[in-house]
Amino acid sequence: MKITKVIGYGLSSPVKSKFTYYGYQTNIKNIGIVEVHTDNGLVGFGETYAGVYCAELIEPTVKYLENYLLGADLNNNIIDNIPFIGRSGLIKCVYSGIDIAIHDILSKNQNVPLYQYLGGKNTDIKLYASNGSSRFSPKQIEDDVKHITDLGYTSYKMRIGVQDKSVDLKRLESARKYLGEGDLMVDAIMGTNPIKWNYNEALNWSKNLEQFDTLWLEEPFTPTFIDDYSKLCLESNLKVAGGESLNQYLEFKTYKDKKSVDIIQPDVTNSGGVKECVKVINLFGNKNTAMHVWGSQVAINANEHFSKAYEVNYLEVPLMELEINDYIKGEGIGIGINITDDVKSKYKLKNKIDFKI
Repeated sequence: MKITKVIGYGLSSPVKSKFTYYGYQTNIKNIGIVEVHTDNGLVGFGETYAGVYCAELIEPTVKYLENYLLGADLNNNIIDNIPFIGRSGLIKCVYSGIDIAIHDILSKNQNVPLYQYLGGKNTDIKLYASNGSSRFSPKQIEDDVKHITDLGYTSYKMRIGVQDKSVDLKRLESARKYLGEGDLMVDAIMGTNPIKWNYNEALNWSKNLEQFDTLWLEEPFTPTFIDDYSKLCLESNLKVAGGESLNQYLEFKTYKDKKSVDIIQPDVTNSGGVKECVKVINLFGNKNTAMHVWGSQVAINANEHFSKAYEVNYLEVPLMELEINDYIKGEGIGIGINITDDVKSKYKLKNKIDFKI
C-alpha cells in the first residue's frame, strides 16, 4: 500500500457538561484530526494532542508533512528523516496522529482491531475516570465522584493547585469519602498551571496526600524540572507520575535514567504515535505505565487499543465528554473510528478558543 493523501484539520465540539473547565474559554473543546489515504481505498484516522492547544496549525503542519509521505510505503518512518524539527515539539506531536492513522490502516487491511494487529488480546485493562476539575468545589467533587461510580468506575483522578490549599484539602476529603476504597489519583497540573509549586511545597503536598490514601501525585513540577522530580521520588512516600508532555525518546530516557517518575504517562497522540510508545513501554515496563488521554474518542480508542496490546497498568478515560464522540464511532476494526463529511461540517473548527491560561 502506498500513501496517496494526508490531510489534517481541527474540529470543535461542545462538552456535554455545561461547566467551563479550567483553561478553556467556553464549554467547547478543539481537537486535531489526521486522515491518511491509500491507493487501495483504505482511510486511517488519528488524533494529535496539539489540537487542544493550536488547532489552527494542524492543517498547515500536516500539509507540510504530506510532502514526505506521498507515495511512501506505510512502514516508512519518515519522521526520523526530518532533521532538527522532526525529533520533538509540534512536528512530532502532529506526526503522532499520522502514525496512529497509519496503524489504523494496517489493522484495517488485515480486518482486525488494532490491539490484535499489535499482537494483543481483548483483555480487560484497568481504567480510571479522569475529571475533578481544579475549579470544582467540594460539593461538585462529591457529585462528580457519585457520577463516575454510577458509571461503574472505581478509580478517580482529580486536579488540585488552583484554589487555596485549605479548599483543595476539603475537596480531597470529599473525593475519598465518596470514592470509598477505590484508587484516588491527584494531578497537580504544574505542567499548565502558572502558579508553580517549589520543591518544599510539592514535598509537603505529598505528605498531606498520604491521609487520603493517594495512589500517585501527578505533575508536581514543570516537566523540565527533572532533578526536582528525581528528588521527590526519593523523599516522598507517594508514587510520582508524569510524562504526558514528553514526545521525544531522549526525554523519556532522561526521566528513566534519572529515576524522575515511578509511573510514566505517555500518550500515543503526543509521544510520537504507536511506534514511539512501544519504545517507552520497553524502557519503563508496562506495569509502570499509565496511558494519558485528554482528547476525543479518537484519542481514547487509540490509547485503549495500545493499552490492551501492551497490558499497561492504567488507562485514563476523560470524563470531559465531547458531543462529537457520539458521531465518530466506527466498526470494530482498526481503532474503530469513522469521521464523515457531515460530522466535519457540523463540528467545523472555531478559531481562537484553544486552551489558554
